[in-house]
Amino acid sequence: MNSEVEPTHGQTWVEGGIVRVKNPGPGGKPAAILPCPGIEILVSGRKIAAEEPVAETTPLQIHLPDQSPSVSYKIQIAKGGLAATVTFSLREGVKYALADLPPSERLVLKYTTTPVPAVPDLGRLLEAMKEKGVVIGVDEKACAEACKQPKPEPCVVAVGEPAVPGKDGEIQFLIPMERIVDLPPDVLQIDFRETVKMPDVKARQVIAIKRDPLPGAPGKSVTGASIPPPRPKDPHFRAGKGVEIRLEQNGLQSAVAAISGCPMFSEESGVISVEPVMTYKGDVDLSSGNVRSSGGLNILGGVAEGMKVECEGNQEIAGKVTGASLKAWGSIKIRDNVFKSTVTAGKDSTWVRTMDAILKNVEEAADGVLLLEAQIKDVVERKTAGEILTDGDLQVVDEEVRLERFRSLVIALSALYKENVQLFPRQLADRVRGTRDLLAGFGTTMFEKTHSIMEGLSEAGIWIAQELMKGKSDVVLPYAQSSTIEASRDIIVSGQGVFYCNLLAGRAIKVVGSPGLVRGGEARARELVQVNAAGGQGAAPTLLAVSRDGKIQAQTIYPNTVISVGRLSFRTENTIEAVKAAIQGNRLLVVTATGSIEVQ
Repeated sequence: MNSEVEPTHGQTWVEGGIVRVKNPGPGGKPAAILPCPGIEILVSGRKIAAEEPVAETTPLQIHLPDQSPSVSYKIQIAKGGLAATVTFSLREGVKYALADLPPSERLVLKYTTTPVPAVPDLGRLLEAMKEKGVVIGVDEKACAEACKQPKPEPCVVAVGEPAVPGKDGEIQFLIPMERIVDLPPDVLQIDFRETVKMPDVKARQVIAIKRDPLPGAPGKSVTGASIPPPRPKDPHFRAGKGVEIRLEQNGLQSAVAAISGCPMFSEESGVISVEPVMTYKGDVDLSSGNVRSSGGLNILGGVAEGMKVECEGNQEIAGKVTGASLKAWGSIKIRDNVFKSTVTAGKDSTWVRTMDAILKNVEEAADGVLLLEAQIKDVVERKTAGEILTDGDLQVVDEEVRLERFRSLVIALSALYKENVQLFPRQLADRVRGTRDLLAGFGTTMFEKTHSIMEGLSEAGIWIAQELMKGKSDVVLPYAQSSTIEASRDIIVSGQGVFYCNLLAGRAIKVVGSPGLVRGGEARARELVQVNAAGGQGAAPTLLAVSRDGKIQAQTIYPNTVISVGRLSFRTENTIEAVKAAIQGNRLLVVTATGSIEVQ
């Protein structure tokens, strides 16, 4: 029996990532290797494209398409140069490996792949930044952290030195430049008429100061370039009408008011000015508060009850004035009627008026003492003549009565000594102070002291009376009722007249409108009282009074009207026409259409 032995064919396999080959036996076929997509196979140095036989001695080369990871460094410098950022562009690598395969006559290779991560390198990053010119403010800690944990968004890796900004120039206003409402937080009862403050400035008062800008310090960009600081603002500071710009010793500029009035400021031009007259468009009431100005005032509306309008210049009121107080150092002109108000034109004479009231109290108390002196003298003379005295006579000479009268004088003098008598002219001030020594003097009776004190104060009383009549301020209005009107110069009533008012003028009172009537109250002037008509049938008493050198003129004077010139006066009992009254010699001469009246 014949038996045939089958031939042994060649084999090839992969072990440990290496292709191995075993030659065939006699009559056997050699092993073959087949192409594999993605892998380059070289047999005897030639890339195969089809099945290729291989032997143990056949040179084999297997080229796996490994891909190395890659990292790109994009360095960007922010606008302004104050920061540098890095953005990583990462591409992972791929590591190929042949898979182990069992022996086979025809080998088809297989492979596995393993990703290789892309990791930024700190040294390469620093080198990339240097190539970009980043040399200032490099933050190596931030760079290391960015390389350790790379992110898709930009990462700040260097920071420059910012410029230190300067300080803007500044205008600081020392007074309010617009209407403000000031409500004190710690006051339980608030007068809302005094809570509204209008812009106001006095001559030589500082309105505002300007501080010049201060330069800043330059910075550095991440590339080392200098970064200039922003230019500080330098606000315009210019003098307008009524303002002076001064350079102070500390280098500051100040805007000083050359006149009193209403301060104004234009932000666009930087011009600070002072208007001598402040115009208020509306009524003076609780919504506006009391209105005051160191200059003049022009009120386009009226003045409501309880309100005050005060200024140091001229004042003009367009509307009605009711139950209000108007004061001006200059003249006051009212276009509408005045009711139950106080109108005072002329520089503030508060101290003079206070002193006038005190001197009148002293004079009244002294008259009481001197009257008692005369009464005592009369009682003594009657007692010497043998006349029997009554209980009233005995009361006159009572010691307690005399001390009580003198105590009243001492109290009145104490009020005088509390005032600032330095405001008198020097010689008068010395005489007023001297009465204190007379009061405390020894060896004189209370009556002798009273005579000496009144003699020492007589000139002060004359000076006060003259001061009340001084000034060049007028009051002009059409009609007034139940009001007090004072002017340091003239009071001119251009309309219907004044009813139940008290008028006091330093020079003249002229009630020249139609009918131009003064009815009730008093009209006192230094030089002239001129009216169309005074008094009225059944009306309250009316007083027309001037100083000794003055005169009174009237078209018609009704009964119960007192004409007073100096210390002499005359009361009318009938209506008289075309009246002129003045002092001639030591007599009051009242000339009328029907004849003359003389009063001694």
